[in-house]
Amino acid sequence: MNLYGSLWSSARRNPEKTALVSGSRRVSYRELVWAVEDVASRLEAMGLIKGDRIGLLMKNGPEFVATFYGAMKLGLIAVGLNVMFRRSELEYILEDCGARVVVAEQALVDVLRETDPVARGDIAVLPAEDVLRGGDFHARMATSGPAGWEDGDVKPWAARAEDDAVIAYTSGTTGFPKGAVHTHENILAHLEGVRRHLGFKETDVFLASLPFFQLVAFLIHPVMAIHVGGTVVIQQKFEPEGFLRAAKAEGVTFFAAVPTIYQMLDAASAEAGRALRSVRMGICAGSPLSAELRESFERRHSFRIVHCYGMTETALIVACEDPGVPPRGVSVGRVLPHVRVRIVREDGTPARPAEPGEIHVGAERALRAYWGKPTETAEALREGWFATGDVGRFDELEHLHIVDRKKDMIIRGGFNVYPAELERVLLSDPRVAEAAVIGIPHERLGEIPKAFVALRHPGTATSEDILDFCREHLASFKVPGEVEIVEPDFFPRNALGKIVKPELRSRLLSDRADPAKNGSVATGVGGLGAFSTRDRK
Repeated sequence: MNLYGSLWSSARRNPEKTALVSGSRRVSYRELVWAVEDVASRLEAMGLIKGDRIGLLMKNGPEFVATFYGAMKLGLIAVGLNVMFRRSELEYILEDCGARVVVAEQALVDVLRETDPVARGDIAVLPAEDVLRGGDFHARMATSGPAGWEDGDVKPWAARAEDDAVIAYTSGTTGFPKGAVHTHENILAHLEGVRRHLGFKETDVFLASLPFFQLVAFLIHPVMAIHVGGTVVIQQKFEPEGFLRAAKAEGVTFFAAVPTIYQMLDAASAEAGRALRSVRMGICAGSPLSAELRESFERRHSFRIVHCYGMTETALIVACEDPGVPPRGVSVGRVLPHVRVRIVREDGTPARPAEPGEIHVGAERALRAYWGKPTETAEALREGWFATGDVGRFDELEHLHIVDRKKDMIIRGGFNVYPAELERVLLSDPRVAEAAVIGIPHERLGEIPKAFVALRHPGTATSEDILDFCREHLASFKVPGEVEIVEPDFFPRNALGKIVKPELRSRLLSDRADPAKNGSVATGVGGLGAFSTRDRK
């Protein structure tokens, strides 16, 4: 079976059930299959054949979902395109993947047409607004369904389980984006594994506000909902009041969000308390919630927030907490049964229990390749394992703890310091809402950690207060050399709301190179190195 077959199976079981809700629009499974058949026919008429790449440049909506499944039926390879991309960013990905068609919403067509491959005529553009064809689509669907619906005699779909389904581009924070290729089989195995672990059923109602062009967000919301025969409520983008209205009106049972969204929902606690009564579980993605926020949110709203671990290169979730088991600090839970994980040292030998090392994921549940990049593929996939570049460890109960990114590690006077460990300590301070730690140059020690901290309530702590808290909970060589208090909007973020550290690092280095941008800095020496404090007003 391929991904289109997953939709077909759910539609056959319950054709009149609502599959998608988007504002005032409601699309049943019968209607969704018709729309998918329709868009597949048009793409086929444009000359697309199995293996061709198709770009999806649109905000969250039924059109995105229908286009994706139409591509899956034909055996095309879907490429989600960030709606915030500028011309050069779009151009790079379109050239890299060799897309033949881009389905784009009208508001984004102008920037698309500025790209060289579209201007040359190498790529055709199909308006996203035509995918469901408005009232005409619903009129045609009022009394009929796709050909062969009643007897199941439909045209066979082209893709096989082992064929490529998607190319998901990494964020590009370490250079040019790389396209992670995933097969139908890999995605379906992840969907089924996560379904079993989290207990998703056809009665579940998913609320999707994270951007669909991000693969993990797309798979955990509409694709998972369709896989289990549930309903997905679509927000074009996150907005607290609309999110809460939709949750209450539709009886939402599940959503995934980043810490920023949980903070915004918590700030609207009076309304959220009524609107989220039907929710049975939420996922926190991207980075962990502060202990204070997680505990208060769960207590107020009476549902679990589970941390999980996954990335673009693994398509979906590798490890996840059990919603029925109390959390163990900020672990991401146990590795799911359908995935293999090992921890290895720098020399490639297995790490001892509780010893940090690089996380390797079994290659059968990771990307097939980086599109058009055999060298990078060979570096990442070795002897049946995918090297994630993340540092982790297992505790005595085999819960996985993410220590940091290998590339983010700070070497302070010969000691390894992992920013993620410092961030976890900072987030355990009830005064702290968000924190990011990066390495900055130091004349004597090589590097020292600098912490940027946003407070839950302005004025409740100074940089020196935060340093004192760190000294109580960290070895001296791990204590930040600098702490800067910032506003929440100070942090550069990606489309999921996750803090982009390379951009933060670049900004800091630029500021240090320009004396006019530097405020007064108090410095001192203690323990293994210097520390300074500075508050951003």
